[in-house]
Amino acid sequence: MSPTSKVSIKWQIVFSLISPLNIWAFYRIKKLQKYFLYVLAPSMVISSLLFGIGFYEMTLLDPLTPDTKYPEPSLPPNMTPIEPQVGKFDYVPYPLIGIISSVGFSAFSIYLVIIWSREWNETRN
Repeated sequence: MSPTSKVSIKWQIVFSLISPLNIWAFYRIKKLQKYFLYVLAPSMVISSLLFGIGFYEMTLLDPLTPDTKYPEPSLPPNMTPIEPQVGKFDYVPYPLIGIISSVGFSAFSIYLVIIWSREWNETRN
């Protein structure tokens, strides 16, 4: 591709949604460094934080540690009544936060590729 040619905004949007091609889409319009700064770096930081916090909570904050004392059951295991476990498990929102952030960064990258591709095409008139 010659540096004076215009880019198709529709194809740029498609390329920005496909993982390896999003880098190429921003490289074509000479905005790759800004894309790394605005989209890729924050998404990597957020995903690393979510992974680290989730790993910390699963391993270090485990409520079922060996120090926990359990009362001895008075009935044999086959006769022990089962309590309903409704509401006893905490919902960890990390997968939901990850999905929302990835969709948000994808929408932001589409917005950036539209704006920057239009600027690129205007300078190539």
